[in-house]
Amino acid sequence: MKNTSSYKASAAMSNLWSYLQGLSLSSEDRHWLADKLLEKKEKKTKKELVFPHIDADFKPSPELLAMSCGPLPEGFDVDKELDNMWEEWAK
Repeated sequence: MKNTSSYKASAAMSNLWSYLQGLSLSSEDRHWLADKLLEKKEKKTKKELVFPHIDADFKPSPELLAMSCGPLPEGFDVDKELDNMWEEWAK
């Protein structure tokens, strides 16, 4: 016998299917949707800092460079700090 979460998932998929059938999707739209459903998600193997709000032509001042560049302190855990940064940013 299926568990409750399986029934909920089945009901949700059934509702989604009913909704999609009610849309007037072109053949191109249906192919796009099928591709999205079947695409595999690639895992990131390397963590990196991303600064989405910095303009491409931004030129940091010498003072800013002096504060932000240089060797990291001994024992500094980059991965831990990245995780903390994103958790703080999400709050």
